[in-house]
Amino acid sequence: MAPSINNNALTALIGQILPAASTAGFYLAPVRGLSGESWRIDSPLGSWLARSDSGAGRLMGVCRRREFRVLRHVDGQSLAPSPVAYRDGWLIVAWIPGVPLTPSDIPARLADGTLAGMLARLHHLPAYGYPLPLKALLDSHWRHMSPARRTPALLRLHRRFMRSPLPPTLRLSPLHLDIHADNVLATEGGCRLIDWEYAADGDIALELAALSRAMASEAALWPTFLTDYCRHWRGIPLPLLTRRIGQWLPWVDYLMLMWFEVRWRQTGEPACRCSAQSLRQRMGLPW
Repeated sequence: MAPSINNNALTALIGQILPAASTAGFYLAPVRGLSGESWRIDSPLGSWLARSDSGAGRLMGVCRRREFRVLRHVDGQSLAPSPVAYRDGWLIVAWIPGVPLTPSDIPARLADGTLAGMLARLHHLPAYGYPLPLKALLDSHWRHMSPARRTPALLRLHRRFMRSPLPPTLRLSPLHLDIHADNVLATEGGCRLIDWEYAADGDIALELAALSRAMASEAALWPTFLTDYCRHWRGIPLPLLTRRIGQWLPWVDYLMLMWFEVRWRQTGEPACRCSAQSLRQRMGLPW
């Protein structure tokens, strides 16, 4: 079987990394993503996902080599796709059969302890060895957003974040940092997390602050989720965890704002501009 699209570099790479699949024949199909091109590889012998390094992705802090090493770090924990190889700017991982959660699925997963248990398993693992360079990332996003949207009020806010110390770390752990419904797959073996491109070491309260924003529509279930999460720890009382999450929320909001600003400049997608505007309003910024 010949590949269904013309991608000679990836086709040649598959021949090196997956020679049996190359011999049996395979098809390539594009997979929509935000940080660079991705392709599903389908063969009679199995399915895989190929994710490329790209200039746009690097501006967002994505590094496929780092992602490959992160996936090797968590492999065997029933958390993520199994990594196959990183070579020539391509990350190859096993395709996980499953269905992404929908917003209507989230309440049950928050209430039944699924997400709390999965996150606690990740956070109990040893660190990856890749600390999150949060201030450097924010400064990079500032430099790569549209200059026309750098208002005086936003400049003052940016300088305030750059001068302020980060919140104190409650516990340094490996984080995923991009958990939302689309990145949680329901599989026969339970839920799995995909899209580990932003994963880094950081404070567990930062991860939970980001998750609280992603799950904002289910705020009523958040206390149940946090109570379940705390059951997996000794010595982290719920009031302390809640307070530390609150300290990280402004940083999460500003990181999200900068992310959407850069993505809007890269893509021109109205949804990115709309999300950026909503975050400006949340942070008390004019327009």
